[in-house]
Amino acid sequence: MIASLFRHRLFTRAAFVCLLYALISLILIFTSSTQVLGINAFIKPFKFGVSAFILFLTFSWYFNFVPRRLHKSFQLFAWVNIAVMAFELSWIFIQAYRGTLSHFNISSAFEGIMFGVMGLSIAISTAWTLLLFKWTFASDFRINPGILWALRFGILLFVIFAFTGFIMGANRSHTVGAQDGGPGLFLLNWSLNHGDIRISHFFGLHALQILPFLSHLFKLRARSSFVLSLLYGLSCAALLYLALSGKPPF
Repeated sequence: MIASLFRHRLFTRAAFVCLLYALISLILIFTSSTQVLGINAFIKPFKFGVSAFILFLTFSWYFNFVPRRLHKSFQLFAWVNIAVMAFELSWIFIQAYRGTLSHFNISSAFEGIMFGVMGLSIAISTAWTLLLFKWTFASDFRINPGILWALRFGILLFVIFAFTGFIMGANRSHTVGAQDGGPGLFLLNWSLNHGDIRISHFFGLHALQILPFLSHLFKLRARSSFVLSLLYGLSCAALLYLALSGKPPF
């Protein structure tokens, strides 16, 4: 069943490598005392590993609907995304092991360069995802109309809110109104007292999974799926507005 649902072998294999990465990070959370900003250093690799696992499985599922004439283009898309994520996950793990920041770190010329390269590579792979949006309008891209509109909105929100990372990069912080590292939600560590751009970033990125899943779960027709997706996007925008205003949504 897994093979029929997630048909792209490269993305599926990469997904389970990311899952292994996350499991190793999870073990280290309980066995390592190394901390960054007051929390265990390996929580961040764990979260990124799980997120990459889910993303790659989503792309593998998407491949079910890609017309055969576009398979080579999709394969190139896969290699670029996997290469970018391999670089990012490796650097995040190395910095966690060293007990220092991977993002917003310009404490040395080398770390500043690495942070810049991470941002540029993620920007390229994210912008490339718009190609998947374009393909959903092909006449031979066959999928349930309700899920189709959810997928279209999911891709757009993924791209838009991925670029909120540049707001965080420009501020060299994800917290608005205070320094990073204050009281936060369990595991996610979203700020409880101040604005946190990571919240809208998270829900925007995972619109790619949440919206098609909800459309499938509730068997939504195209119009209902469109309305739900629009409301979800507005909610993500509201979360970003709250964060930039320095206010938590809790």
